[in-house]
Amino acid sequence: MDCKKYTKMTTTNKQTVSAVHAKVYTDFEQLQPIQQEWDTFVESVSGDIFMTFDWCQIWWKYYGGNRDLKVFIFRCNTELVGIIPLFFEKLWLGPVFVKAGKIVGSDYTLSQFSIPIDSEHIKAVVDNFCDLISKEHWDILHIGPIAGLYGDYDDLKNAFNQSPCGSISVVSEIKGVQTYFELFDSWETQLSNLSKKQRKNIGRSYRSMCETTKDKSLSINSQLVTSQDFEKTFREFVRAHQSHWREMGKAGHFGDWPNAQLFHHEVATAQLKHHRLRLLRIDLGELCLGHKYGYKFGDKYFSLLNSQSTISNLQKFGLGRILFVEQVKTAITEGVRCIDSMRGKYEHKRSLGGELYPIRSLYVTRQRSEVRIRVYLFRLCARLLNLLYCRIWFARIAPKLAIKPRPFRKVWIRTSGLV
Repeated sequence: MDCKKYTKMTTTNKQTVSAVHAKVYTDFEQLQPIQQEWDTFVESVSGDIFMTFDWCQIWWKYYGGNRDLKVFIFRCNTELVGIIPLFFEKLWLGPVFVKAGKIVGSDYTLSQFSIPIDSEHIKAVVDNFCDLISKEHWDILHIGPIAGLYGDYDDLKNAFNQSPCGSISVVSEIKGVQTYFELFDSWETQLSNLSKKQRKNIGRSYRSMCETTKDKSLSINSQLVTSQDFEKTFREFVRAHQSHWREMGKAGHFGDWPNAQLFHHEVATAQLKHHRLRLLRIDLGELCLGHKYGYKFGDKYFSLLNSQSTISNLQKFGLGRILFVEQVKTAITEGVRCIDSMRGKYEHKRSLGGELYPIRSLYVTRQRSEVRIRVYLFRLCARLLNLLYCRIWFARIAPKLAIKPRPFRKVWIRTSGLV
């Protein structure tokens, strides 16, 4: 099985329209009885960890303030066939505002989604969804960011375009790329699919790292966190991650994003109970080289963050390469066939076998003239804010002025998805 199994292999599928019906929930407490059914369904449609019940519920706990929750649950007769967790909020930029609907988890964290809808029912689900939201007050819906390997993207887009509700426009936009690694059935096979140069680099990194110790019998080993050592290891991971970035004059993930440490701690605790957390500690003897923080869901790893030892002379041995190899070896032993390495284009990931796939978003806008004008002006202001605040101030000017890093501004976080 390769990563491409998640992409759409056929151009047509049957749609069961008449039997699909929906129920709308406004509180995760109401949804608690179907948690197991929710997660089982998301996994069955090759969904992401970010669409599991606990992830959505905890995200809402930390970031749902002053937002209206609408979770759409779709069934064909009694069978669950679709989940669209949405929220609505009124956003202002200067004198311009929009009423926006967005996917739960689409801001404050670096997530992207495979929308959990059964392929055979996409049109029926979207038709029902559009009928229900036609009764809500909104200007623009952001369906995304959608993961690169989501195989039903074209069908989803076409379903919105062909919705019988009418009076909407649908725009598809590429919002960057993410990297996936296809995994084989053994490390030896994995290694053989890399270039000769990379095979040599990996071997050299391991030999050089082990030669730094006085005890030549020591070797690099890795261990997944258990419930017994979770608290200690999570604290070590956060501390090491933050130290690495602070040495570079940056805030690190847990400094950039509001409440990030509390959110990830609670998510990790919840997912650990379901045996999905994959917090890997990599050691050389008693020396901790670093951590890889991610999750296993289905036959995929979701690799979110890492930490590296701040001992300066270790970096020259390709420490990041070693951490990645240890994660791959661990994933292969678990039968994982794909690692989602999240957003961004990085040459070191490409050189280790990573493939790039586009992240896309659907923007659904009401067709009334005043709404289209307001949405256009709002998105123009959001792009300007993103340029001035994120790309110029945050990325270029503030580091040169040695200003103490602060968390991202709420106004930028909440509007950046509409850029």
